[in-house]
Amino acid sequence: MSRFSRRDLLRAAGAAAAVASTTIVTGPAAHADTAGDGQGGNDSPGRQFFVATDGNDANPGTLPKPLATLEGARDAIRAWRQRTSDHTKAQVTVQLRGGVYRRTQSFTLDAQDSGSPGRPVTYTAYNGEEVRLVGGVDLPGTGFTPVTDQAIRDRLPAAARDIVQEVDLSALGISDYGRIVQTGYGLPTTVTPPELFFNGTSMTLARYPSTGFLKVGKVIDRGGNPRSVLGDPEKMAAEFAKGATFKYTDPRPSTWTDTSDVWMHGYWYYDWADGNLQIKSIDPASQQISTKTASMYSMRAGQRYYYYNVLEELDTPGEWYLDRATGKLYLYPPSSLPGATVLLSLLSDPMAVLDGCSHVTFSHLIFEGSRGDGISVTDGTSNVVRDCTLQLLGGRAVTFGDVTTADGPHGGSRNEVRGCHIQATGRGGISLAGGDRATLTPARNQAVGNEIHNYSRLQATYSPAVEIAGVGNRAANNHIYDAPHVAILFRGNDHLIEYNEINDVVQQTSDAGAIYAGRDWTGRGTVVRYNFLHDIVGIGGLGAFGVYLDDCFCGTTVTGNIFFDVSKDFLIGGGRDNTITNNVMLSGSSSITLDDRGLGWAAANVAPGGSWGMYNMLAAVPYQEEPWRSRYPNLVNIADDQPAYPKYNVVEYNALHNVRALSIAPSARTYGTVDHNLTLTADPGVVTVVNGKPTLANDDQIAAQLPGYQRIPMNRIGLS
Repeated sequence: MSRFSRRDLLRAAGAAAAVASTTIVTGPAAHADTAGDGQGGNDSPGRQFFVATDGNDANPGTLPKPLATLEGARDAIRAWRQRTSDHTKAQVTVQLRGGVYRRTQSFTLDAQDSGSPGRPVTYTAYNGEEVRLVGGVDLPGTGFTPVTDQAIRDRLPAAARDIVQEVDLSALGISDYGRIVQTGYGLPTTVTPPELFFNGTSMTLARYPSTGFLKVGKVIDRGGNPRSVLGDPEKMAAEFAKGATFKYTDPRPSTWTDTSDVWMHGYWYYDWADGNLQIKSIDPASQQISTKTASMYSMRAGQRYYYYNVLEELDTPGEWYLDRATGKLYLYPPSSLPGATVLLSLLSDPMAVLDGCSHVTFSHLIFEGSRGDGISVTDGTSNVVRDCTLQLLGGRAVTFGDVTTADGPHGGSRNEVRGCHIQATGRGGISLAGGDRATLTPARNQAVGNEIHNYSRLQATYSPAVEIAGVGNRAANNHIYDAPHVAILFRGNDHLIEYNEINDVVQQTSDAGAIYAGRDWTGRGTVVRYNFLHDIVGIGGLGAFGVYLDDCFCGTTVTGNIFFDVSKDFLIGGGRDNTITNNVMLSGSSSITLDDRGLGWAAANVAPGGSWGMYNMLAAVPYQEEPWRSRYPNLVNIADDQPAYPKYNVVEYNALHNVRALSIAPSARTYGTVDHNLTLTADPGVVTVVNGKPTLANDDQIAAQLPGYQRIPMNRIGLS
């Protein structure tokens, strides 16, 4: 299967565009299964507007006399529509000439800026030219100078004093330095402080150790436990205010001069929940650190953490530090500064905001260098982000609605992100909400054919490449890789996750899954099929799982997936009505685990009034009414059907080689179906390794040995 970089595909698209005669470059959105407008094949008359970095918004927007800004183009379209009675019959295209367009505020569109079915308003690059929308400023390489302030030099490591360079941001007119605030698992999303990027690579705030982690020593005071009072904002705030105290085992903090804005990032209690804590005080005599606030689950000894934002630790190429009091930025250059591109992100709002806007397309554009999200869409229909690059962002790349709840409100419908390259984001990739859970009406939003990697630099956990909520959304043919935690997270109903390649995720965490959902009896109907998961090993402990249906999650069909060199392929955590069939599991430590936690350690959590809130979620949906009653018949009487038991699960026609046999709880066997699973003695040849890269071959041998097994369409898996 193809493993080229999406960058290569975009270059190819750009080359084709340079010689194309059409106004809009056609791309993957022309596929038959697109949710958007299919604008690549539209032959209707169109209106064009042109934008250039040397344009003027007083110009008419022609190629010889272009506009200067996106806002100028938007306003020109509005004015043209007021003058044109039949404007709804015209396809509108805004073509941006190559160059850098600085964004100091969100580009906003609302309902009046919509296109119409088959006639979208498209913002695109002209003839394949490189168009960069940048939410920051380039710092001139020539503006960096050696550090001369003796007080600063004395704080720098001796070996770095003559290497570290400084630039005065205040002298460049930059005064908004943001601030570091507490973030992490269970906390509200906040605006990222400015970040520094050098030749397209994110720099690291000066930290200790420069790589890896330290371990929390003896815990003197665990601090508050906000998770224990989840749902009560006042009590949670009171718990967060109770900082922790612990012993540090490495004496390095005792040498630091100023710790007023030193922070720590760590996995303070669980290896699947990260967050930061600001240091309140350091006592060198007792080697104790106290924090200003608590983490979500308090703190325990032996957990991993590191210090950051420490000037005294600016000792490694690619590290930097910002003195917010003086406006001085210090950098240990990773390479020569002259000729380098040094970008400081500044914009805190999304780079583009579509509110109630429909039939708008962004294509072949680069969104980068912002502290927030790339593109935010609320309550829109048939909006498309196609063949764009979204990178070096503090938040997510593209969001449709609100994915923080199973209902997934404000996601609109038939929106899509297709063929994009998403990398180096701070808190995830694509968010797909939408649909109506009361009526189980699907939104049909989708993320298709995207390359997504290094997508959770700042918040490591629960910042997935694709997050899905609501009803009836789809993630297909994406290549997702290089991340500390989850790849695809879903909640809600009737989603489709198919034909994705996922590898090298869950790299920093444990008790975590590449594809994950958890803790809901009502989140049913999702199908996870024909995905290729490989090289997923985690850090040990409870392990890294390929597919993880956690804490009694129910009603998911997982079929036709291929697992290769995945530490643990499945964990079905006590749920009901899950169907695990026709999967191929090769070269891992365990295959399928299906437990009965609701009858054991989790019994109190599942019970009425339990901390998981299972009955509350059940009461929130019309599960005994149509269409729920017909769609999910086993849910209708769940409260009277031993809900803690793992009933009605089906595990059959799965093939295993060089992986531990199924581990199925007796109660799951009693109340479910476990049959026709085959352990192969010889490698079936489904996966071959070519130049170190796993490649799909065929499943002929499995089909020959396992009657009832359905062939997997391997040629359709991966980037489309």
